[in-house]
Amino acid sequence: MAQLIKLYDYISRYEVDPYRYPGQFIRLKKQQWEKVLNAWEGKTLHSVMKETAEPERNFEMSRKQTIINKLKNKFSKNKDNIESITIPLLIEERAMSEEDLSVEFTTEPKNLEELKSLFLDDIFRFQIRWASSTLLEKSIVEKSVYHDPIIRYFLQSIPDHFLLLYKPVLILQKAPVELDIILISPTEIYCITLLERLSDVTYIGSKENFWIEKGIDFENKILNPLLSLNRTGTVVQKLMKSAGVELPIKKVIISRNSYIDYPVPPYDVILLDKRTYNNWFQQIRGSSSPLKHVQLKATQSILTYGLSSSFKRQEWVKDVE
Repeated sequence: MAQLIKLYDYISRYEVDPYRYPGQFIRLKKQQWEKVLNAWEGKTLHSVMKETAEPERNFEMSRKQTIINKLKNKFSKNKDNIESITIPLLIEERAMSEEDLSVEFTTEPKNLEELKSLFLDDIFRFQIRWASSTLLEKSIVEKSVYHDPIIRYFLQSIPDHFLLLYKPVLILQKAPVELDIILISPTEIYCITLLERLSDVTYIGSKENFWIEKGIDFENKILNPLLSLNRTGTVVQKLMKSAGVELPIKKVIISRNSYIDYPVPPYDVILLDKRTYNNWFQQIRGSSSPLKHVQLKATQSILTYGLSSSFKRQEWVKDVE
């Protein structure tokens, strides 16, 4: 399951520490799946779900409040000290309760495949939370995000060691720039533009500002997808060069449900349609390379410029007042 590290202009946990969270997610997911699978095989799944829900959360919140009170008493003569010392310590203390991956199914799985599906659905919601919050702040997530088939498809179909930025907004030269999909693998960076407006049509490509979307009895003009793809590729290339990251950058136009007709496409663009996409995607899914340092460095070089629209968590505001 690919990791969602940046979503639109939402604040992301990965922005805080891109070297820590990718590995932590893989460990949490593996541990929780083993726990859920063992419980299911031992016919104790219901009891495990109860144990991983409120009791642990209540315990951690109680522990957090205890630490708050102790620190407030110790530094009560200096409010600045309370704020400067309490917050960093509370971040670490709250990490377990806030970041633990607990699974709470709403229905009882009937077989192993259904168990896997329910587990992935829970992981999906967990990923959205991580990609829209930190321990101190969070963004308002639109409901449509949880029902976005493209986000779900990429996350649930690609291995854990792939890092996904879904239409991230960056601040470059003091201006916001929205990019296309960026998928960072251990060995390559893919800049991806999707063409999926309609099914079983043909997209006729050219160097002009518009392409033709052609069906059986109609033709439409659509904005040339290369315009946004090239913008994304150029931005990523400049950021990698500035950070000294050496990873191949590949620009890809994908149409999973239709066809692309472009006799002589640009040499640096990969065109994948209904005829060729599956082979490419199976190669991605079959990748077994672990997370690499250069991959995390590439991630940091992009997230450093991320635009984040968020607000302080109310519980932290109250804690330091």
